[in-house]
Amino acid sequence: MFNKKKADIVVLGAGPVGLTAAHALADRSMDFVLLDREQRPNMHSYALALHPETLELLDSLNVIQPVLDQALQIQRVAIYQEQQQKAVVDYSSLPSKYPFLAVIGQNELEAVLRKTLAHKGKKPLWRHRARFIEYNDSGEIQLTVDRMTEAMTGYAMAHIDMEIDKILEYTTHYLIGADGHNSCARRAADIGFKELAPGTDYAVFEFETDATRPLEMRLIVDNERTHIYWPLPGNRCRFSFQMKPGTASIDSMLKNHRLYAPGSSNMPELTKAHLRNLINKHANWFKGDITHINWRMLAHFEERLAESFGRDRIWLAGDAAHTTPPAGILSMNVGMHEAADLVERLHTAENDEVRNFSLHAYDANRRGEWKRLLDIDHHLVGKDATAAWLLSHHDSIIGNIPASGKTRSEILKQLHLIDAA
Repeated sequence: MFNKKKADIVVLGAGPVGLTAAHALADRSMDFVLLDREQRPNMHSYALALHPETLELLDSLNVIQPVLDQALQIQRVAIYQEQQQKAVVDYSSLPSKYPFLAVIGQNELEAVLRKTLAHKGKKPLWRHRARFIEYNDSGEIQLTVDRMTEAMTGYAMAHIDMEIDKILEYTTHYLIGADGHNSCARRAADIGFKELAPGTDYAVFEFETDATRPLEMRLIVDNERTHIYWPLPGNRCRFSFQMKPGTASIDSMLKNHRLYAPGSSNMPELTKAHLRNLINKHANWFKGDITHINWRMLAHFEERLAESFGRDRIWLAGDAAHTTPPAGILSMNVGMHEAADLVERLHTAENDEVRNFSLHAYDANRRGEWKRLLDIDHHLVGKDATAAWLLSHHDSIIGNIPASGKTRSEILKQLHLIDAA
């Protein structure tokens, strides 16, 4: 049985990007619905830091304080070649209201965004899976959505499966696709998702320690591989060690679905001894005991960019439009700005003709921004020894520095790099 519904805007995906879009829409009293295919939010996820510009965005949405209450503020990123420090980025000198990185797990960020969105009278609709996205005879978007429910199956050994509870039809003027790297919205718009570089695989460990932790993010360049250290709130930290290609399954990009608890038989190789060996080899400056591993995972990352950020009435933000190297947390941070930008364009345009013009400008602006962020055309130059070393490891470093917007320009200056574009 079909249940017909209407909304001016449908947002697909209730991660940080989709939730940012929902906040911006709610603040402008726009008619929208937020759908997500999952049955619950992520319990763990990889992204864990917010850039200064993103904190300013959250401030504009009136959700900054609960984020800061849970975050660890760090003001430095140090870049190492194996055990030798090669460069330092100082966020405290940035001309920003929030001159630091806020370290907070994506799952914790999502919890804050959901709670504050509820205060604005809106909430995600979980277990709503888009089956078809097409245009009707009036030129509007029509989504066929399966509302899923849990069902107990089996006799001797019962288990939980998902089954369709109801089929809904949403008619909408515009669709914001914030539904991740395997975006249904992007595929419906027939937009290519070009690979920019080969995928990379990481062994990721988050653990508690009695060590005096360096309160800075560290990027460790080891020949063609890049390892990452983050301090976390409490007495926790996270190491991500780049492994040989093929170590992680491509399915691990599904985030929460491929995270395993310590002791899981699915990945017996990720033991405490394995972690200690990796630390001794790549980060022997880290001293102290590993008191408890909270979780660990093998994660596959890809570097891709959509050939367009939208078409007609379907527009993309976040991982639906780009996936990036892991250390810079670029895809989530910039994606949140993209979501807010899309909402602003849809809000201020007075009719579909003006909206169409503004949305095509969004596409051009965003594709140009990503060319600069990832230095796709290799326009970065520098003359001193630091800059020369950084550029000699271009693929390991550019895109892995957590900086976007005006922060990126200031940080390039600190690293003696110039964007000659």
